[in-house]
Amino acid sequence: MDTFHEDQCSGERRSNLYFPFASQQEWQFASWLLRSRLSLTAIDSLLALDILQGIPLSFHTGKQLRARAEVLPSGPAWLCEEMEPESPTKHPVRLFYRQPLECLQSLLSHPLLTPHISFVPRKVWTSAARVCHIYDEWLSGDRAWEIQVGSTISF
Repeated sequence: MDTFHEDQCSGERRSNLYFPFASQQEWQFASWLLRSRLSLTAIDSLLALDILQGIPLSFHTGKQLRARAEVLPSGPAWLCEEMEPESPTKHPVRLFYRQPLECLQSLLSHPLLTPHISFVPRKVWTSAARVCHIYDEWLSGDRAWEIQVGSTISF
């Protein structure tokens, strides 16, 4: 289930969550560059600016940036199936999808999301007096609590 830690760079990522980038700030900058529609030449021109020369980056060209991005762990693969519609079409109808279990495994094993994922039922109150119960998601509801309390493990 822990697919995030099964690639060739998992050892480095244990000490630096943002590997192959040096820090969160560098990762944010690299992410912005990669998501922008700048060409490699434009990225090279930007990285060559004097104002950026004083910033220690682990990449200095667009090609180096792309090479670092290729090392990042990939998510679940996209799959494609051609479908036969009931009515004829000019172009083939293709369905693109991902395996749902692989998507869930990827999300549940991602280290940035792990602290925010909980499957433990809880009761949330507006005050210490426990007068008003807050229901903001299924795990804070009465049914999730009843299931947790009602299930016992016997040895």
